[in-house]
Amino acid sequence: MQSIKMYAVFKGAASAMDVSYFVLWYKLNGADGYLVWTSGVEDGVLLDSAGRVPGFASEADVRRHADELGLELVDEEPTVHELDCVLAWIDDAGNTTVDCDKLLAAWNLFDDVSRSVGGSYDADKAATQGLYMKLFYGGDTANSVCRPEDEAVYCPVWSEEEPAVLRSTLRAGLSMFVNTLMPVPARRR
Repeated sequence: MQSIKMYAVFKGAASAMDVSYFVLWYKLNGADGYLVWTSGVEDGVLLDSAGRVPGFASEADVRRHADELGLELVDEEPTVHELDCVLAWIDDAGNTTVDCDKLLAAWNLFDDVSRSVGGSYDADKAATQGLYMKLFYGGDTANSVCRPEDEAVYCPVWSEEEPAVLRSTLRAGLSMFVNTLMPVPARRR
């Protein structure tokens, strides 16, 4: 069995008690995939001893693996990250429809993975921060939770250049994500 460790993304006096572990579900290349997402001082993902992200083909496999490591997963239903939809949007430069929720979920996943592996897929935050904010505020969550009732729903307007920068940023994130995944073979009980 491959050993797993939590990447030390937590600064200061944070202890393992400050970390919560969750099942993260994604769809990529027509297949389901799972990994352990962590939330603490900073969000991240669980890494193996080689600094790669262990990926599992089933929720049962990731839960069994976490149990073997003595990690208690938060008992909540995972929400799917539709990476195939993100890839299709990236590859269709003529598609001007921006699904803020799906793209934001992918961006946040890539950011958490990048932070955990010591990467920086979004190295030029000065150039991308405005795009991130448009995705955030243009999504359903911000519009239904953060928006005062007397304000109109925010629908971002994208310049001609912004979708290209968004595609480039997400393509870099997806490449980094795929390159850090280490598929863990299913084990029989």
